[in-house]
Amino acid sequence: MRGWWNMACWEGLSADQQQELIERGTLEIGYLPEGACQNGASLCIERQHDAAPGPRFYCVPCAIKYLQGLPT
Repeated sequence: MRGWWNMACWEGLSADQQQELIERGTLEIGYLPEGACQNGASLCIERQHDAAPGPRFYCVPCAIKYLQGLPT
């Protein structure tokens, strides 16, 4: 399922797809999500240490889980 900007949830991408986004900032046109989450993206989170600037797109449940795991 695709959501905002026709993006799959970050957790719906494989580790290789995630790494490609971190390093290059894009995926091939027509990519198929290969990860666990089947939800479409509904929000974005930006990380300052990714090599390629830009947001990571998440569904709400995965975004909450990600944010809860950050150190405080």
